[in-house]
Amino acid sequence: MSQKVSKHTIEEQLVRSREEGLQDALQINSMRAHGKILGMDTFSWINPQLDALASALSSFPFDIVWMGSHEQITKCLSIQPELAESLETIIIHDKAILNLKKETLNKIKNIVCLEGTKHALELIKSMKKEKCALVFSTMGENAKKDKEEFEQYISLF
Repeated sequence: MSQKVSKHTIEEQLVRSREEGLQDALQINSMRAHGKILGMDTFSWINPQLDALASALSSFPFDIVWMGSHEQITKCLSIQPELAESLETIIIHDKAILNLKKETLNKIKNIVCLEGTKHALELIKSMKKEKCALVFSTMGENAKKDKEEFEQYISLF
């Protein structure tokens, strides 16, 4: 009798785990729109494929404030250097440094490098803009925590 109960419970746990995994995958593998935050059309993309992220960013019809990880930003700009012309502001949220070619750096109006998503989000408060997109992206081992911090922050608006 106890074997049936535990077996049923294990099966239920597996089904629940699979459902949660699918929900995470749906949320993580595509750009997600959040509406207007501080006048900006706001999007997030967790663990994106970098070529898809670069293509999506280059297709925006207006300036972009991009808050992303150092690795994402440097790799996307190496994949599509012309993307720099669409970027009004870059906010690196995981390193206090940005390694890019001088030609690329000169095309971007504002560049800020901070260590910590919370610090980067605090900076966003002072950047209320119209006709601009705010794109938040992150990847790696801190992606889930970064995503939660971002979503908690935008829920305030």
